[in-house]
Amino acid sequence: MRRIALAFVLILVTVGPWNASRSAPAIAHPEGSVTFYDANPAHPWNKLHSMFFVREDLPDTSRVPDALDPPLWLNTSYLLSSPSHERALAILDEFLKSHAEKLIPDPAKRAILTRDLWAVFDWTVERESDRPDEPAYEKEKRELQSRLAEVMRRIALTSEEIRSLPPSYAQAVASGEFAKEYDPEHRDRPFLPPDLFAPRSSWVELFSQGAGFDSGQIAAQHANAFSRSTFMVFLRLPGGRKATFDYIRSLWDFPQPWIPRPDDKRGEQTSINLQLPQFPAGTQVALVRQLMLFDNGGELLGTPITESVQIRVYRRIEPARDSFHNLEEQREASGQDFYEFVLSRPQLFAGNGGGLRSVRRKEKEFGMFQFFGPDKGSPAQRVGLDRYAPILDECVECHRGTGINSVNSREHLLKPYWLEHDYPENGPIPANSNPWWVDETGVSAKQKRYDWGLLNGYWISRKP
Repeated sequence: MRRIALAFVLILVTVGPWNASRSAPAIAHPEGSVTFYDANPAHPWNKLHSMFFVREDLPDTSRVPDALDPPLWLNTSYLLSSPSHERALAILDEFLKSHAEKLIPDPAKRAILTRDLWAVFDWTVERESDRPDEPAYEKEKRELQSRLAEVMRRIALTSEEIRSLPPSYAQAVASGEFAKEYDPEHRDRPFLPPDLFAPRSSWVELFSQGAGFDSGQIAAQHANAFSRSTFMVFLRLPGGRKATFDYIRSLWDFPQPWIPRPDDKRGEQTSINLQLPQFPAGTQVALVRQLMLFDNGGELLGTPITESVQIRVYRRIEPARDSFHNLEEQREASGQDFYEFVLSRPQLFAGNGGGLRSVRRKEKEFGMFQFFGPDKGSPAQRVGLDRYAPILDECVECHRGTGINSVNSREHLLKPYWLEHDYPENGPIPANSNPWWVDETGVSAKQKRYDWGLLNGYWISRKP
């Protein structure tokens, strides 16, 4: 709370009228590649997207303008150094001066632009330099933050509009574009299980309910890296819902889930026991990322828009190995099949298939999760998109263990976390159950973060 209060005081001192900022030189940004919001690439909404997703200093970003997240990493200086900083201010000022927020009333488009600008805002808060000779860019950060906050304030939806956004996962399933279940005879065929969010489905959502630990978020690393989203983890054993809960019970009953770390000579730290009860071949795990938004009153809300779905199928349980020639060999040796579905802005805006598309087997992207950016170092050292491994091959890097030991959220199923119970058999589901897209843990965690307090400070400072 102290950091939030300090942020608010800082904003009141530093944020002034828009025309009080330094004038930005008219440096043109290449246009023509992005027409997500309007057929005219020079439309102010398209120009905003291009500014943050298509970088002149990283030409290959023009190949993936519909990327899920803007290509900004912890040490990136783009948008803070010249000339990109002045160009970003000019585009934002043009948007604000012309009241371009009035040009598009479509709630889905307003939601996604808010989402993307919010990602840039949070990046300015988290960004830090790894070079002692580089400036901190504090002034440049505030200049961006004040404008981004004002654009987001103007295009924010009402709470009713947010709750009425398209239920994208259900629409994707209903489109018939994807198979409904895993087919071992056609392993390259992507599938979306239609019952993933059903209250009594064979898919069991895993929660984080701490007893001996601080109660944290499931998929905590993902939630921290993309704090504007909520994350849900689902587990499904071949025997169905009861078999899944029976297996969860066997993990919780395991007598020694934690053992001393072998590399800790002082014996003060523990790690998860690799001899946990193993689940059978055919087990499936899903990680769902849902869009979080704030309404025009500044209240955080979950939304029914799915940003991504990652599914892993354990077609066999393989013994652990340490040596591989490449990621493709490692993926095959893991005994897992990987599938991913991601938000497509053009499809969402056109009302096609809930806006979800399947990631192709050899598709590539700039890694955003636990990656150093390709812009680290001098321009001559920057890595192009072709140097990256396919998206679906990289999954095994974080999930390389054997069976249950490749499920990074498994610690939440062990003592001293609470045992997860199913609803009483044939009994009613609690009447106060939230819709599936609401994740109170993710929302409450965001409310406690400094970046959210800072954004609120900007909003309060701009109120008449």
